[in-house]
Amino acid sequence: MIIGIYYGQLSAGYIAGSGDGIVTVQGKPASRKIWLLNANTMVVEQIVTSLKNGHYLFMGLDPNKKYLVMVRDYKREYEPFVWDYLTPSDDLTIAEQQALRLSWQTN
Repeated sequence: MIIGIYYGQLSAGYIAGSGDGIVTVQGKPASRKIWLLNANTMVVEQIVTSLKNGHYLFMGLDPNKKYLVMVRDYKREYEPFVWDYLTPSDDLTIAEQQALRLSWQTN
């Protein structure tokens, strides 16, 4: 299950963990908490948990902002992994983003 905390008005920007960008541990897909921070202010904007297949989705993002995405290992076996200064994609509507998230849950 992906759990998100949304602030403000929902927009069509999103950051998705798919393809080579899924969460893995020792090369295998994993479920871990992922933090989304505003890259300029370092304020946490959302927290989600990746699915067991490693996919995750941050929705409702401002496509004009830059973000930092950080995943931590709750077992403390690995250092946090961070992607910095990410720009959200805006090529999918909110309905298409929701459909994408649903497809990851059923596959």
